[in-house]
Amino acid sequence: MTIAVAAGMAVFLDQFAAALDTTVTVDNPAYPGDTFCEDSSFEETPSGCDEPETVERNLGAMVAEELSWLPPASIVLVPLWWFWHTVVLYGAGRAVGGSGNFVDTAVVAGWGMAPSLLRLVAVLGFAVAQLRSVSVPADPESAIAVLQSAIAGVELVGLAAVLVVGVWAGAIRAYGLAETQGIPASTAGAAVAALTLVGFVFELG
Repeated sequence: MTIAVAAGMAVFLDQFAAALDTTVTVDNPAYPGDTFCEDSSFEETPSGCDEPETVERNLGAMVAEELSWLPPASIVLVPLWWFWHTVVLYGAGRAVGGSGNFVDTAVVAGWGMAPSLLRLVAVLGFAVAQLRSVSVPADPESAIAVLQSAIAGVELVGLAAVLVVGVWAGAIRAYGLAETQGIPASTAGAAVAALTLVGFVFELG
């Protein structure tokens, strides 16, 4: 699961950069600015004033560079998220009279997280497809407006994916919790449904 998410994020960044394979004009970080370069009070011209005020950069490469922390971060965050799911499921099972162990509950939590890959694929795939369908202008402000318009439907796709994943993952967790904790499926289902509802509230919040 962890490797799949990290790989998925890496592929997304690569496809994202390819979809935004266009140049934009941005401020040159090597240029100190007119405030320094045009101020006659300086005895010597500040270093960098001979640099151009703006430079052209590849938009996709810029965005991919800014988000390059996502794949390595997922290697840490996914296991932590898995552990958190295990703790919550284990606590819920115990609260309704279960007697299973923590390790078995961790297995259930892991399988319950697997459907989240569907959501990742759906949302990222839609975003990349939308970005490939537009022409991004060179002006940064116009480029941002075009990108915002292109991915306007991502939130709706993400919400639909949340509902599908919630039901699918909920079924896995409910039956798994009933089996590992030795409780009726209806009791496990009620506990998982309550937890899923709380998750939906946070997603919509």
